Amino acid sequence: MPNILPRILYILAALAWFLLLRPNPVTIVMAGCFACLTLPSYRRMRCVTRRWRKHLRLRHPGRPGQFIASCFHRLPLYGYILLVVSAVVIPISTLVLLVSPQVAGGLARLRELQANNFQLPPEWVMRVQELRHSLAAYPKVDKMVSEFLSNLDALLADTMGLLINRSVDVLGGTMTVLWTLFLFVTLTVIFAAYAGKINLVTARICHIPATMLRRFVLAVRRALQGVMLGIVLVAIAQGFLCGLGFAVAGIKQPAFWGLLATVVAPIPFVGTAIVWVPLCISLWFSGDTMPAVGLALWGSLAVTSVDNILRPLFLQQGIKAPFFVLIVAILCGLGSFGPMGLIIGPVLLAIAMQAVEEAHQTYHHTA
Repeated sequence: MPNILPRILYILAALAWFLLLRPNPVTIVMAGCFACLTLPSYRRMRCVTRRWRKHLRLRHPGRPGQFIASCFHRLPLYGYILLVVSAVVIPISTLVLLVSPQVAGGLARLRELQANNFQLPPEWVMRVQELRHSLAAYPKVDKMVSEFLSNLDALLADTMGLLINRSVDVLGGTMTVLWTLFLFVTLTVIFAAYAGKINLVTARICHIPATMLRRFVLAVRRALQGVMLGIVLVAIAQGFLCGLGFAVAGIKQPAFWGLLATVVAPIPFVGTAIVWVPLCISLWFSGDTMPAVGLALWGSLAVTSVDNILRPLFLQQGIKAPFFVLIVAILCGLGSFGPMGLIIGPVLLAIAMQAVEEAHQTYHHTA
């Protein structure tokens, strides 16, 4: 009973926090992941400040030294809050300054496509009809092509409609966005500042050694670093390269289309091709042959090479698993959790692999 009662109380405390934060699961996950990534920085700030305070006490003994040292007590927390706010505000400000002037035109173009049911231009229809006539001699192939085009048209309609609706929601829900950002910063700071107590309570609830829990946290942190480098930064690099190629090819609103390329870049196997391939086809049938060929070469060589080389390298540094297994984890994560699956999938894979490793070690020790 003495061991059960504290665990019940810990569970009640965790349940209370869960019920309080339950309406914001995405914000909680993102704040926890960011706190896990930046926790070493916060701890380094605390170590540096501790040395400063000790040095000040030695140079200024007595009450003046104690007063000056006490002023540095909250410095790591304030520095960490500044770090988190900067990590949120700087990317958003950069995105707004670069992309917002082109959002209206880009969304207008997307609405135009949606209003026209995403029909192909007349010159495209002629070429497709010629191709379909040539396939008429092969009924099975013609049926497969028809089904593929139908499914692709439905997918594009759903994707573009969702994108337009979500964009309008984001632009119109300013207070919601501000509240989400405030909650994200607050939870990140709380998770980092009370990381030691959170680890202690988690270890007592799960009844596992603190050293084992630290190894799990380290595995999650490595996985998050791999995700940050292999998915987020690679997607940003691909989106930048796509936007550069769109600008050189003469496509209007290149920053907007580059942003779309960044959004779809993490999708395995297709990625940025969802954006630059249709634009290449549009340039080709519009008579801009050289820009179309140049953009196709840029997308297939430069943009795709970044994905094929850097993504496996970064992901496998964070998670010691075959790249195919990582792709399966990402796909399953996307299917189960939506866009958050890009992070949750690899993290769950890292937790599973660490759990198997801990089980092996425990089994050998007890055998």
